[in-house]
Amino acid sequence: MLWALLVLVHILAASFWVGGQLMLVAVVMPALRSGGSPTLVRELASAAGRRFAWVTNWVLLPVLVVSGIALAALNGVRPGNLTTTPFGRVLLVKAALVGAVFALAAVHGLAARRLPAHRTRLLAAVTLAGSIAILGLGSALAVLPGP
Repeated sequence: MLWALLVLVHILAASFWVGGQLMLVAVVMPALRSGGSPTLVRELASAAGRRFAWVTNWVLLPVLVVSGIALAALNGVRPGNLTTTPFGRVLLVKAALVGAVFALAAVHGLAARRLPAHRTRLLAAVTLAGSIAILGLGSALAVLPGP
């Protein structure tokens, strides 16, 4: 029962994280750009980004890290088998990519007002692509035999 609950919480948090990014990129930003002054677009985009960053940093990231560590431990992952099994290696790559994506997201959040719009969009696109890759790695972990 604990396993199922942890999987559910982990998947819900990941879905909210990646789905939120997709919503911002595919719906919110295009809608803002199509109907507002540049100043209003910048202010609303900044407000949406700050709110999403708060939810991500204070809710989603902690939930994903804690549930991910718990799932790995329940699945038999130990320091000794992280580099010696396919499951452990994929998990290491996933963990490294999570760190890189959250670092990119932090850079995006800190630099969004200082960078030209095309660079801000590029950072957002790379962050989203990395997030989708993390989902792919998670899917691979679901079908790989544990360590």
